[in-house]
Amino acid sequence: MTRLSDRRLKTLAYVGTLAVYLAVGYWLQVRHGFILGDSLSRVSAAQSVLFSRDPHLAAIGFIFTPLTAMLQIPPITLSPLWPALADRAFAGSIMSAVFMSGAVVQVMSMGTDRGLPRGYVVAITALFALNPMIVFYGSNGMSEAPFLFFVTWAVRRLISWMIDDDVHHLIAAGGVAMGLSYLTRYDAVACIFAAGIVVGITTYRRATAEPRRKRAILNLLLVSGPGLAAFLGWAVTSWLITGELFAQFTSQYGNSAILAQTGQPVDDFGGGLVFAATCITLLAPTLIPLAVWAGVVRLRRPYWPTLVVPLALFGAVLAFQTYSYASGSTFGFLRFYIAAIPMGACLAMLAVPERGFARPKRRGKYSPPTVDPVPARRPWLAYGCAALVFAVTVPAAAYAMTLPRFAPQEYALAAVLAPDVGGLSDRSAVERRIAASFSTEREIARYLDGLDLPESSVIVDTVYGFAVVAASTKPKTFVVPSDPDFTELLNDPVGEGVRYLLAVPPEGRGQSDALNTRYPTLYETGADVATLELEIPNDGDSQPTWRLYRVNEPGTDPGAG
Repeated sequence: MTRLSDRRLKTLAYVGTLAVYLAVGYWLQVRHGFILGDSLSRVSAAQSVLFSRDPHLAAIGFIFTPLTAMLQIPPITLSPLWPALADRAFAGSIMSAVFMSGAVVQVMSMGTDRGLPRGYVVAITALFALNPMIVFYGSNGMSEAPFLFFVTWAVRRLISWMIDDDVHHLIAAGGVAMGLSYLTRYDAVACIFAAGIVVGITTYRRATAEPRRKRAILNLLLVSGPGLAAFLGWAVTSWLITGELFAQFTSQYGNSAILAQTGQPVDDFGGGLVFAATCITLLAPTLIPLAVWAGVVRLRRPYWPTLVVPLALFGAVLAFQTYSYASGSTFGFLRFYIAAIPMGACLAMLAVPERGFARPKRRGKYSPPTVDPVPARRPWLAYGCAALVFAVTVPAAAYAMTLPRFAPQEYALAAVLAPDVGGLSDRSAVERRIAASFSTEREIARYLDGLDLPESSVIVDTVYGFAVVAASTKPKTFVVPSDPDFTELLNDPVGEGVRYLLAVPPEGRGQSDALNTRYPTLYETGADVATLELEIPNDGDSQPTWRLYRVNEPGTDPGAG
């Protein structure tokens, strides 16, 4: 039987996992409507770039970094032909599946780059690829998939750089992966900083002649400079267009504002640290044993610095999220600690001795001396034990996803995965409401589409209204905050010919809704500009009861009749 080449094996791994993640995304989102809000909001942002009343790239928004939504623009172009790409957020599923499959290949390459046994490499890769958290976030359109891809790519290339000092690895890790990682998630800034420190110190220690400091600074800039440029470029762009450098932290739509508006309880600093440590332990309970094991294997060998890379980069991401939650600036979501899973996979690859190395394109001047691999006395035992230790992450993550305290966005999957076990009544009402999120918004969109309204007929803020706009087959019907004339039409809906105002309660996140800000009594009374036409109770969890107000005709006395 012909042995598959590494390239073909990686291609098979990519295509196979891509098919799995797409199938799961279709089953969850298109068939069952289980959609996370951030995923749908990014789809809505991509839709606004193409199909809003005023299509323009800035409509993508500045709360999130832009790459995750921008990558969905190509599939969104086909949403008029297949609406599920937008209203069921399947465009997001395509994006996340493409990148999580790429992360699987990067994990596999960490083993093949070092000549590890084929069976061991496949086992660790499969345990990573089929981890329930990886499958879920590889299929649901969230930012975790592209972020993990870029970070695992950077880790893999920097591990190789530690071995052969090939500058091509720094170009790939810094010039591409680090820069794009920041355009995917804000926490990449910690990873960029850690990569620069690791590369700078390593270069300085390796160099045997002057100018050691200049070499260290040059390599530091090579690996971290593009990330810094992305950081500054995005901040300046946001400031020029919105007047805010970091809208995620200062805008009324950002995380800090949402936490304040919802009154969500936040642990004190110590409690936040415990919460984060618990999440990391739940997702990867064997991280410390794997790190110690890898350290023993690397001890007193020229390639021991390879262990520093995953500890520094993945560790920086986890530390950033831990501090962010403990300081009260973000949410207590299990997914924020998902980097622990590829970190465990990488440590498992480093916990066994290498058998050889991929040939560098250009071996650097300061690469460590090449040494022959040390054969293990019982190789099957070493590889088998390491694989079993890492395998614990699979049931651990599955268990973690069932805990409402730590996994508020994942635990309701049970209502979809096993709805008929003992009857639907066995599932809590909250689980069923989470699984039904945005079903009401889709009904509202269908109702308004059926009215055959002209453009600019309905004013809605995208605080909650993004789900309605994404589900509509006529998005130009809606006037949204990214439209340049939004404020003008909101200030005078009667005179500007607007027909409806779509309102949410002025409480919680609804406090920041532009309609409530402009008309504080709109939801209760119509604010003398509109008359209540419909009230729509919501089937989704933590979603508002909508009220559709018909704008009064010019000259109409709102108190008459």
